[in-house]
Amino acid sequence: MDFNSNITAQIVFNCLFAIGIIVGNLVMIGIILSNKELRQNSKYVIVLFLALADLFVGTFPLPMWTHLLVTQELDVSCLTMTALYGSSLITVANSCFAVIALNVDFILQCTVSSYQGMCKKLVTCMLVAFFILGPIIVLVPIMIVGQSPSAYTCALYMIPKFGRALVAMSYWVPSAIAIITTVVSIALHQKRRRLAFGQYGQRAVSQPSTNPAAPVDIILVSFLTVALFFPSKVMALISYACFNCSWYLILSTVMSYLSYAKSVIVPFLWFLNKDFRSIVKGRVRSNTNNQQTFNQPPHYYTHQQYVENPGALSAAYPNNSFSPVVTGNGEPMKQ
Repeated sequence: MDFNSNITAQIVFNCLFAIGIIVGNLVMIGIILSNKELRQNSKYVIVLFLALADLFVGTFPLPMWTHLLVTQELDVSCLTMTALYGSSLITVANSCFAVIALNVDFILQCTVSSYQGMCKKLVTCMLVAFFILGPIIVLVPIMIVGQSPSAYTCALYMIPKFGRALVAMSYWVPSAIAIITTVVSIALHQKRRRLAFGQYGQRAVSQPSTNPAAPVDIILVSFLTVALFFPSKVMALISYACFNCSWYLILSTVMSYLSYAKSVIVPFLWFLNKDFRSIVKGRVRSNTNNQQTFNQPPHYYTHQQYVENPGALSAAYPNNSFSPVVTGNGEPMKQ
């Protein structure tokens, strides 16, 4: 493939990815903003701001790189070029930090009974600020201090040790934390499933639980985010040893499109989630405020026997569908 064909292919792919990112994330933002249940759900508040961060990728870095490919000349300010290089690293960190925020939100829902109401709103605001502002606070000082004295005026040319630190703090460290929090979320969900069923394979709570559902979508987004950024970050480390290698530019360009693919795929993963579609259609209520844990008795089981021995009722009435409901005065209530 000659030079002109290579440039044309990059322009086409940039346009396709930009359109996919903009359309997918705009639709996600519109759905969340137009649905009260989603707006009041801490998870989807974080998803909303993650979609805004991904939308930025499709509206600034990709169009700017495409413009430079089309014109084949540096006709933008040096500040714009520096922001372009810096934003490529910050947006990666935004995605990794957002995965951490989503998992922390799920962990808090599973473990902290007071995580509701105003407390939940405050923590959600802190989590959003964490993944939006955190990368800027961490990475920008490294970019400023680590800039090479012999750097080109319009580039982010780093001293090698600071460049490696920049890559580590933008991807490797947050992605490791993201994987750890994802594993913790999986473990907590499995533990909750075990608590949800009694000795006879029946639910410990006879009414529908408002606990957060299985975090399948969070797990998929977590591992997909880490996996799609991985190749380009490996190439970033190799660049310090083989920047002028003939194969490097071609391979790094291909790997960079995997990073852009993350911003296209993630919105559709939320669309594929059954609970998300049910909330949008108004069939179920989201877990917005209160959650009931399985180790607490239902509100109508106030009989002392249940409080002292929660398994007594299940043993006495194995067939729950015909069990009397015990009221506060200890008398069976007619069903």
